[in-house]
Amino acid sequence: MSSSTHVAAGDKAGRLSESWVLLFARLAIAPLFLYSGIGKLMAFSTTAGRLGGADGIGAVLAAGATAVELGCGVALVLGLFARQAAAVLFLFTIAATLMFHNFWAAPEAQVVTQTINFLKNLGLLGALAMIASYGPGSYALRAGARAGS
Repeated sequence: MSSSTHVAAGDKAGRLSESWVLLFARLAIAPLFLYSGIGKLMAFSTTAGRLGGADGIGAVLAAGATAVELGCGVALVLGLFARQAAAVLFLFTIAATLMFHNFWAAPEAQVVTQTINFLKNLGLLGALAMIASYGPGSYALRAGARAGS
């Protein structure tokens, strides 16, 4: 086997491995967003109340958060618009982390729990950044051109 054939075979194996890693990343983090989105939907008025009231801005924010989590969660599972979904979830996770897991301002009884949630979200940000950068991998439904999905 020539060296160029060996490199091409190695590249193919690397792409295959990368595709499995990206599939695993998508399928591992999507349930968290889907579960959270369903929870918000099932307890919409409670969610709206936590975000500023059941009327007005709280309801708008709750609807937006629910749509982001459900829509982007499904997009990650399917691999449709995975880069865009991961980028939206990246920004969403930053906002949610700073708003709800600010361990530095939590009551003493909640510091450990909020620190764990904060650090968990940092890990999510890493996986989301990877998907936003590399795309969904080969094991995905694709909408539009390969470069845009």
